[in-house]
Amino acid sequence: MNTVSRRSLMLGASAIAITPALSALAPPPAWAQAVGKQDLVPSSGAHFGAYVYEGNDLGLSQPENLESKLGHGLGINHCFQPVDVPLHSARMRKDIAAGRIPMVSWAAGAETRLRQIVEGLHDSWIDTQVDSLAALGAPVLMRLTWEFDLRYTDTALFTEMWQYVHERFAPAPQVAFVWCPTWRAYRETARAEPFYPGDAYVDWIGADGYARAREDKPEYNYRTFDSMFDTAHAFAQDHGKPFIVGETGVHRAPSNPVQAAWLTDMRDVVKSDYPGLKALVYFHRDGPEGDDNWRVTVPDGGPAQQALAAIATDSHFNHAV
Repeated sequence: MNTVSRRSLMLGASAIAITPALSALAPPPAWAQAVGKQDLVPSSGAHFGAYVYEGNDLGLSQPENLESKLGHGLGINHCFQPVDVPLHSARMRKDIAAGRIPMVSWAAGAETRLRQIVEGLHDSWIDTQVDSLAALGAPVLMRLTWEFDLRYTDTALFTEMWQYVHERFAPAPQVAFVWCPTWRAYRETARAEPFYPGDAYVDWIGADGYARAREDKPEYNYRTFDSMFDTAHAFAQDHGKPFIVGETGVHRAPSNPVQAAWLTDMRDVVKSDYPGLKALVYFHRDGPEGDDNWRVTVPDGGPAQQALAAIATDSHFNHAV
């Protein structure tokens, strides 16, 4: 199987055939059937989750091994949903049964495809996704075409597409729409506001950001959590929406082992300065690109793993739906 990078997941690329998800599965537990998408927002603290790569290159997250190493369950399991691939329904049902909130990063494809979506050319595929999510019988976080500020230029088309897809999801009212560009859209490129489709079409506002080695640019070298997400958090509060860090990670480099300290600082600053942050999701994967080493389990049981475990077990990050 070819190894797919984080960038490939972001583009929604898929060229691997898979077996459609099983349809005859057990119904969701009673707690899941009794809550709606509004109940996903904790009154205090935040949910903590992860995307955990265990060899599936279609974006399927398998969190059990990481949970075992952390000594605690995750509140969110984050899967990626490539274009024209059946929903990871079996995985999502398993997560719901285990008390995890499913989060799906749902790819819409290249900008030319956005126009096709608005024109109704992909209604059949969208409706299949709607039916699959509605059948789960539990609330789900959906990051529609995440990090859009990196690959789209036509903001009017994007917002039209977002509103169109949102309307087609009316039969699945428990799906919470997560609008999630990169942190730079808020702080550096001023691209957040032009891409915003309106409060009526957004349930959560988010941002993605990674701390990586950039010795050539000191201001970006292992950038702190606060210097990436403070403006995004303020944007969410201004719009009256819960804030989610949809993806974050700190690069593991033997020459500069800062993972544990960075994660500890993140934990402290979130608890003290981010009252609107209601979900935080780690990207636990190593990949083929030079800065893709985000796992904290190397070495197994080391300081970075202990730092992430401290987040997972902290009462601030443990809130049942």
